[in-house]
Amino acid sequence: MESQREDGSVQSLTRRADFFASRARYSEALPLVDEALRIEPARPDLHLGRGQCLEHLEKLDDALLCYEAALRLDAQCVAAQRNKALLLAKQQRWHDAAGSFREALRLETALPAQKEMRLDLARCLTEHAIQLKAAGQTSLHGFHEAIQACETYAPAYFQLGVHYSEAQDSAKAKEMYTKAVQLQPGYVMALNNLGVACRELGEWEHAVEAYALALKVNQNCSKTRENMAIALLQLGCRHLERKELKEAAKALKKGLSFNSRNADLYFNLGVLYAEKEKWDQAKVNYELAIHFEPRHANAHNNLGVIHRRLGNVEAAMKCFEGALEVDGKMNLANKNLGAIYGSMGRMADAIRLTQLAIESSRQDAEAYNNLALLLRDQCDVDACLENLDLCISLEPENRHADSNRLMSLNYQSERLPEEVFEAHRSWGRCLEQRIGQAFHRWDHAHKGAAAPLRVGYVSPDFYSHSVSYFIHAALKYHDPAFVDVTCYSDVVLEDDKTRLFRSLVPRWRNICGRRDEEVAKLIWEDGIDILVDLTGHTGNNRLGVFACKPAPVCITWLGYPHTTGLSRMDYRISDEHADPKDAPGLTTEKLLYLPECFLCYTPPDAPPVVLKPAQESYGCVTFGCFNNLAKVSTLTIRLWSKVLHEVPDARLFVKSKALACPKVQEKMRRAFALHGIEAARLDLTGLQPQTGSHLHMYSFIDVALDTAPYAGTTTTCEALYMGVPVVTLKGRGIHAGTLDHQTRLTSCVQFLPAVSKCVWVCVSACPRVCVSACLRVCVSLCVCV
Repeated sequence: MESQREDGSVQSLTRRADFFASRARYSEALPLVDEALRIEPARPDLHLGRGQCLEHLEKLDDALLCYEAALRLDAQCVAAQRNKALLLAKQQRWHDAAGSFREALRLETALPAQKEMRLDLARCLTEHAIQLKAAGQTSLHGFHEAIQACETYAPAYFQLGVHYSEAQDSAKAKEMYTKAVQLQPGYVMALNNLGVACRELGEWEHAVEAYALALKVNQNCSKTRENMAIALLQLGCRHLERKELKEAAKALKKGLSFNSRNADLYFNLGVLYAEKEKWDQAKVNYELAIHFEPRHANAHNNLGVIHRRLGNVEAAMKCFEGALEVDGKMNLANKNLGAIYGSMGRMADAIRLTQLAIESSRQDAEAYNNLALLLRDQCDVDACLENLDLCISLEPENRHADSNRLMSLNYQSERLPEEVFEAHRSWGRCLEQRIGQAFHRWDHAHKGAAAPLRVGYVSPDFYSHSVSYFIHAALKYHDPAFVDVTCYSDVVLEDDKTRLFRSLVPRWRNICGRRDEEVAKLIWEDGIDILVDLTGHTGNNRLGVFACKPAPVCITWLGYPHTTGLSRMDYRISDEHADPKDAPGLTTEKLLYLPECFLCYTPPDAPPVVLKPAQESYGCVTFGCFNNLAKVSTLTIRLWSKVLHEVPDARLFVKSKALACPKVQEKMRRAFALHGIEAARLDLTGLQPQTGSHLHMYSFIDVALDTAPYAGTTTTCEALYMGVPVVTLKGRGIHAGTLDHQTRLTSCVQFLPAVSKCVWVCVSACPRVCVSACLRVCVSLCVCV
């Protein structure tokens, strides 16, 4: 505090005050300055010094009065003006402080001081704008003013970035944050927000780079580590979407190193391992996701999918129920639990859950398809077709819905054969047009005549499925000197039957989850000469592969009683009973006739022993049917009712999956009641879990009644195998499908030499003829052993 004129007393006081102030002993300096001011009250430098002492002693209001007094005495005092501005900033009076800095800048001529004051002015303008923003007032202008005052002030750019982020303008926000980081490289908040902006723009790699720079400054910043984990999660998800599994695994695992409690990282690792069919690892990661976030509905759902795939239905149900506890309207969980209930015959529950899935997502084509199949399983084919049409309207290229629709047409007795055929042919044309050019060169087709034929079988049913009983013998007895077999398996859950079939053939290709075009290319590369479809339009078929025509000869066999509709399917294997040569040629394929019967049934090992006929055990004739309930058409119910009227003491035993549901049972009883059949004469039950217990139930019936127009196949063979004769309606052309071939089933059940004595075929729908046949069969029961 240098005196402007020589005065021994004031000079001494200011020198001593300076001494104490230099040692931060402001309480001792202040009285000396006060004494000097008493002597010379008009000196601005003394007021300035007093204000500095008071400011250091946190007496800010008094200090401000001193700075203002100094300015009244000397309006050009830059130091007083700057100190006033700094004090006002300390009091967070940002608007006033900015005004004082502007005045100080007007007075200051030294460039270094100006630069520092511009930085201070920019800070005040920025903080004032933040205050205005907090109060709900316009603030954007203040940030721009701050940049005009000091274009190197990073926080102003940062705040502009915040503004644009809140305005959902991530590109502009990224630009501002980038500028802030360029001006202040270690600006952790700007780096964090830059990462967020990059994430919102889908620039995951740039987001990771921003967080990495922030962690170099402060590696223990929990917010940055969380953000880094999220960025790596999103990067991993993008790789997953692109099927870049190696890169996805790297990103997701790295994310766990920054946040080992992030449930979504574990969830997506579960998705990754499921994609790679590493079910155990997928299961562990879904379980970890649930551990860290018990309400992670998607993790519960996906864990249920894994359990179901591994055959653990009870655990799967608990998982889907867990997902629905979190979100009762969750589309996927409702569909998945509905599917399980449907497979158990709990039709009412299954339909309710599937309808909930539809309510939560009206555009979900798959849900309409699922509902359609549930309705079909409980014999409501009309409603089934309505829902399939809805599915196809939402997803015109849904191959499952298209085939399900064609399959369902076969169950309707009122459909004309020509109408059903035309629907198949129209579908085939559309598919072939969509696929475009098929394979048309097969170089291997010109190999030497001595080489064995390469035959490929394509099926999703190489497990304990109805088709497996008819393909078993073919796989077992192919002569390797003439036929070289490759099976293309689309089985989701393999079992002992799958492993048996794999042991019977030289080559086994797993095509599960692979696209039709990819599978067709694989078959073409394998050099297959004859490719055989075993599915037709039944579930999970691969007709899209055959539409690519990957082999010179394509054949359909076994799984379906009608044409595929494909012009590129060369042949369909049948016999003269299923497809009489004089019947209309309602098929796109050429028919290949096998002698006697086109089926070759291989029964299960060790069947249960039937000690005596049901009539002896229960005192009355029991008719029965174990077919899919969808086959029990109105025509079938009418015919069965006439049989029951003609044999008043007889009972009808019907076993089908959907009949596990009391509501479906009641519906079936009402249908028979319309024809005068009392509910007490009907025994209705659901499926049996094991093949042995299922076959044992044939001991409960004397005569098996077939369905129409869609006749049974596996159930007919099982009935004959168990010594139960089958009565069927004489076929009416291709629409009846397999109706006729029971007349020559002795070809496929040669282990029962007396079976021909038990098979009687109705030649019309006349009830008296039908009853007569049934009674004759009952008389012959003694030979069915």
